[in-house]
Amino acid sequence: MEKNDPEGALSGLRVLDLSHGIAGPFAARLLGDYGADVIKIERPVTGDFARTLAPLKYDAPLGEQSLLFQYLNWNKRSIALDLKLAENRAVIQALVMQSDIVIESFRPGRLQEWGLGVDQLLEWKPSLVVTSVTNYGQTGPYAQYAASDLTLQAMSGIMQISGQVDRAPLKHGLSQSFYCAGLTAAYASIMAYTAAQADQFGEHVDVSIHECLASELVLNESYYAFLGAVQGRRAIVQDPFAGEPIATRKGYLAFQTGGGAPFETLAELFERPEFLEKRFSSPPEREKRVPEVKALLEECVKNRDAKEVFLAGAKMRLLLGVVQSAEDLLACEHLQERHAFVELEHPSTGTRIRFPAELAKLSATPSSVRRRSPKLDEHRQEILSQIKGPA
Repeated sequence: MEKNDPEGALSGLRVLDLSHGIAGPFAARLLGDYGADVIKIERPVTGDFARTLAPLKYDAPLGEQSLLFQYLNWNKRSIALDLKLAENRAVIQALVMQSDIVIESFRPGRLQEWGLGVDQLLEWKPSLVVTSVTNYGQTGPYAQYAASDLTLQAMSGIMQISGQVDRAPLKHGLSQSFYCAGLTAAYASIMAYTAAQADQFGEHVDVSIHECLASELVLNESYYAFLGAVQGRRAIVQDPFAGEPIATRKGYLAFQTGGGAPFETLAELFERPEFLEKRFSSPPEREKRVPEVKALLEECVKNRDAKEVFLAGAKMRLLLGVVQSAEDLLACEHLQERHAFVELEHPSTGTRIRFPAELAKLSATPSSVRRRSPKLDEHRQEILSQIKGPA
């Protein structure tokens, strides 16, 4: 029998989002995308600091200008509450008792200082899952240290293997550490919630952004642990089939050997018999004459568009990739076919914006964007009307 639940796989789940910034809010939004009811508690007046993060639409009201905030916080309702004030304790307790998962991103010990520590939350609701997303985790000598995406990429080791060997370590773009941690927090929260449903005992999920990144360096750490070798950054002189992208008439192409087709297939793709010669078909030989190999590749593609070469080569099982810009991604026929983007309009910013929306496709219980991101405190009366105070 086919199942089709348009409300989502997590319909009926209640998430209380006390987090701010990127990682925690992203985790809460992912749960909301699959049907969870997410209530976002923000500080009064200014709200989540992500409301000030670029890109900003400056003609919108203050606090409602951030397109990044819109992306991180759709499928949520907002209420502004000062967590430090005792006068708000009854409302917070009622919201906790009606929730299944609480996601927070305060400095370790901060909620405890306000009388809202994990032990207190679990006393109010023993089956609750409390997920904390912090820079270095709840324990250890670095637990109280401030961090940023830049410093976390440095501390995790990712920067050590990024860039060229003759230059300083290179940071990856965007805020990848926070999105990585957000994904981890989302799935860990659901695992803990599943366990809590079985025995009605909740737990504390401790997510360290630092550890999330470090866990991705499997080869780097394994090389050292088992061989005593240190993985370095990219060599200055490197086979163009494992190095920098090659410029075409329009756009750049990244080439790599493998993919199911023999290297000699390139001779067929470009109609250049040189690729059949040992000096070009052998990686060690190509490394001896990198400028010559690169010049041949550049000559092969100088009068062709990157997309055209990619499509032709991919059909021959060659490993090629177009270096796609934002414009290319939004126009990508593959992403369009898979409905990877959603178009949303927010009354504060006025314009319709396309956002990447679906990370995983569930055939019977798909994700959905049921509501735009909230204005600060937009749902106060609605949320308060649904609670009757602590039992």
